[in-house]
Amino acid sequence: MGWEFAALLIGALVVSLMLGLWQQARYARSVNAMVRQHHGAGRLLVTGRGLGKLRGTIVMLVVDDSADQVIAAQALRGSTIFARAKDAPQLLGPVATLPGRAGDKQTGKAIEMALNQLKATRARAKDNRIRDNKVNNNLVSTPAPSAGGARRKVQP
Repeated sequence: MGWEFAALLIGALVVSLMLGLWQQARYARSVNAMVRQHHGAGRLLVTGRGLGKLRGTIVMLVVDDSADQVIAAQALRGSTIFARAKDAPQLLGPVATLPGRAGDKQTGKAIEMALNQLKATRARAKDNRIRDNKVNNNLVSTPAPSAGGARRKVQP
């Protein structure tokens, strides 16, 4: 039992890596398909993940920002890499009542994470509109701070 164990271990790691990449690619295709299908002004795509001990759930929600309605929803539930994103019609409707329509604990956690992302996206969009309005009205002459709070020195 020398090199055989090492070869088997390395083979298992490579297979695990390949299956993980395959799972991530399927998830990315699902998200991209939702973006293509529901692209438009005032529509936001948010995702959330709810983890459990054996199973997890990922939700993908398209929200019409002006109506505050979920207009498309998919959920990826399961404990293996073979889980697929499926339509979740029970999640369609007003954003305010979305947590009550979760159905299970992991979906509730995923919805909570997605709603936090929605709140942060709305706040960021509002800040950008305010900053853009001030710049357009010549009220602000300094550049917007870069991501991460880092500041640049501007040479005169």
